[in-house]
Amino acid sequence: MNFAELKNNLKNKVESIYLIYGSDIFLMQKAVEMITKAAGVIDETLDISRLDEKSTADSIIAECRTVSFFGGKRVVVVKPFTSEQNNNTLKKYLNNPDENTVLALVSDAEVKIKNIQSVNCNPMSPDILTRLIANQLNTSNKKITADGARLLCEYCGDNYSKIDNEINKLINFYNDKELLSVDEINQIVIKPLEFQIFELSKAMCSGNLVQSELILKTLQDRGEDDYAIFGNLVSAFRRLYYSLSTRAQNDKVANVLGCSPFAITYARRDNPHLATKIVQLYSYAIDLEFKIKSGSITTDSAITLLTMATTVR
Repeated sequence: MNFAELKNNLKNKVESIYLIYGSDIFLMQKAVEMITKAAGVIDETLDISRLDEKSTADSIIAECRTVSFFGGKRVVVVKPFTSEQNNNTLKKYLNNPDENTVLALVSDAEVKIKNIQSVNCNPMSPDILTRLIANQLNTSNKKITADGARLLCEYCGDNYSKIDNEINKLINFYNDKELLSVDEINQIVIKPLEFQIFELSKAMCSGNLVQSELILKTLQDRGEDDYAIFGNLVSAFRRLYYSLSTRAQNDKVANVLGCSPFAITYARRDNPHLATKIVQLYSYAIDLEFKIKSGSITTDSAITLLTMATTVR
């Protein structure tokens, strides 16, 4: 199940074992908090054990077998949970877990384990995120327009860890303003490098040289490192290239490329008619990257040449 489904699921039953995985740190932390609260822990000091990757399977099991001082449930959190810990000893416990303990395994990626409840904490869809944003702002007696919420999602790459930080900035800056809109978002929220690279790659793919040069100048004036710009562009074209050159499921492609499945969804939705040009741009970017590494061209020159390739049809 995904994070949005966890709250309702916990109303019905608290499982003995959860695997909490994904790239959104905020959602992962919230998932642990919600599970802990639903478990009804009486004393958070005595009945919550927090272990890390150095903990062995035996030590994890020992904590799970420990009886609560007050006779209630205990929660054991393993963060991060690693492949080394996922051995036969732990799997044996997972087949017969202690009914008085809730074990939460926190991992960056999904781990295939039987008899556990998985919670997907990768970035959620904009539709869900806009509702969460509205609910969070409502606790501070503020509202946000639909366009403003969607723009905030775009700027933050649908990552609620970043969204939460920007919401707190907006609340503090617009202390006396009840309704937030696109104007307030654009005034306070700085477009991150990832988003501007997305805009730059989109402008380049569509052949808009003027827009490409404008975005590039903004990045360089802001002091972004040339190699960071170029490296992110190569990654953007790589994602676009592989999104369009395979029919594999979005989550599988995203796992290989190390990005959100939604990035693959958007790439496939917006660029199918640009497949040929994307192949050309990606191939040219790889060639320029080799020349940078071999010292035959500067990074600044490579960026200029790649930008000029925007006009290639």
